[in-house]
Amino acid sequence: MRSFVVLGAGAIGRVIVRDLFESHPKNKILVADLDLASARRLASGFRSKRVEAAFADASDPRHLRGFIGGHKVIINSTRHHLNLGVMAAALDARVHYVDLGGLFTWTRRQLRLHRRFRERGVLAILGMGCAPGLTNLLAIAAAEQLDRVEAVRIRVGSADFNTMSDSFSFAYSAETIVEELTLKPWKWSRGRFAQVPARSGWEMVRFGPPVGDRWVVTTRHSEIATLPRVLRKRGLAYADFKVSFDRAFVRELVRRLRIGWTIPELAKLTTTRSQANDYEIARVEVSGRAEGSKRRCIAECHARANSKWNASAGDIDTACPASIVAQMIASGEIDRRGVFAPEDVANPNRVFDECRNRGMKFSFSGPL
Repeated sequence: MRSFVVLGAGAIGRVIVRDLFESHPKNKILVADLDLASARRLASGFRSKRVEAAFADASDPRHLRGFIGGHKVIINSTRHHLNLGVMAAALDARVHYVDLGGLFTWTRRQLRLHRRFRERGVLAILGMGCAPGLTNLLAIAAAEQLDRVEAVRIRVGSADFNTMSDSFSFAYSAETIVEELTLKPWKWSRGRFAQVPARSGWEMVRFGPPVGDRWVVTTRHSEIATLPRVLRKRGLAYADFKVSFDRAFVRELVRRLRIGWTIPELAKLTTTRSQANDYEIARVEVSGRAEGSKRRCIAECHARANSKWNASAGDIDTACPASIVAQMIASGEIDRRGVFAPEDVANPNRVFDECRNRGMKFSFSGPL
């Protein structure tokens, strides 16, 4: 059996568990969460001895180390501020590690553990969801078509086709959305990291059907922390990340924060969907030079909701890549040791092929 720990039984964690379960009959999954009842509900739904549940306090590395030992890979789908502690537990237990991103700052701190992981013979891959994750690999795939890379622009847009309430509400984690819209983003500019004001850089992007035209805004993201490490030597001078938000929603959120609303109060406004029905496009445009002329390449991932799993497009394109790469680690296909970003160790085409098997689509154009 290939044994995995999925830390976190929330929206993304449950889809990671589903993908692991359906991918291979020898995959065994331990669902671990601070809310043991939630973990048990998730595990019992599979009616299989291959899925079990356990209590886990992700803020306590000693506790985690006590029960993850003997497993092959731990997939951390908790909050990014817990990443370092979960990594410490994985390192001590010699269990390989995958997470969904560290919102730039935590990712930079995690990368400093490379030597310790390498010496212990353990692998950690940081940010292996959609964004970061697939976006990193799309950037590398596009960059390979150019002789020189000058700029990487990542844009993510989505459309929800469910009838939306007119009331103010959150489609996913209120804490995540507040961080995205209040923390100062980082970009790569002229060979160094630079911060820009929160909620700056609004632009209209034509994603094409079925997402259409969407306003996107600069937010803090982990791709910007890692892509320059690989592409700087090829001339990278600029990189940024922007994601779509409704501008009226952003104005209302900022208003409520200014008058004292707390994250727990905002979290009560998270919507409960009866059936997922949305679509997401992650687009990466890489510009530079090819054959002596200015050129650009565009790479995209398209994801739609999975009605069978009642999983949104964002759930699918975030959870499945983490499951895919964790299984590549477990099988030995990815065998490096140390702490890496996806673009350092994962084969883009292999990951894209596996994602296609989960219903995602990819398109590539250029050099244009």
